[in-house]
Amino acid sequence: MKQLLLYVQDPHALKNWSKVSSLPKQILYTLEMDTQARPVTDYLLMIQLTDSPANDVEIENALLQGYTVLLFSNQPTAEEGMAWFKKGIKGYLNTFALPSRIEQALNTILAGNIWLGQNVMQSIIQSVSSSQPQQNDSWKELLSAREIETMEWILQGKSNHEIAEQMIISERTVKAHVHSLLEKLNAKDRLNLVIKIQNWHKNAL
Repeated sequence: MKQLLLYVQDPHALKNWSKVSSLPKQILYTLEMDTQARPVTDYLLMIQLTDSPANDVEIENALLQGYTVLLFSNQPTAEEGMAWFKKGIKGYLNTFALPSRIEQALNTILAGNIWLGQNVMQSIIQSVSSSQPQQNDSWKELLSAREIETMEWILQGKSNHEIAEQMIISERTVKAHVHSLLEKLNAKDRLNLVIKIQNWHKNAL
C-alpha cells in the first residue's frame, strides 16, 4: 500500500488534502528525499509549488529519483503543466481543488495513468498534434466511421463536450467512442492515443 507524503504551505490546502484518500499520510517539511528511508515505490508525493527556484530544483530531484509526483499550483496554467509533465510529474492540479477532484486525480495516478486536467491535456494534445505530421492513416482501417470522426476531433484537442456538440450526439456516446478507441488502438489514455496516432505504422499494435 502506498503512502501519501504531503508538502504544502497553505493551511486551507492542507485541510483539503488531509480529507483525501484512506491511504496513510505524512506531512513533509523538506523535499530532500532519502530513497533508502523512503523507497520510491512506496510513496506518492503531493507537492505544492512555491515561488522559490530552490523548490523547483527539489521537485526535479525527486522526479529524477523516481518518485511519483502529483503537483499543485496556486495558479495553474497549461504552459506550466506541460513543462512539468515533460519533467515527469504524473498529475497537475489547482492547490485549492476540491477533495473529490484530488481523490479522482490520485485514483487515476495510482491506476498507472496521468492526471493533468482538461485544459492542460488539451494543450498538450494540440502541441503534439501540431509538432509532427501523422506517419500514415492506416489506423483508420480498424475503426468505424464515427470512431474515426471522434479521433479526428481528439487530434484537434477537443473535449468530449465539444466533440458531442460538433457531432450532434450525447456526451455519453462520445465517451463510448473514446473507450472503444482506447481498446481498439491499445492506448492507456487520451494523450497516449494521440501519440500513437502521430507515430502510427502498420504493426503499431
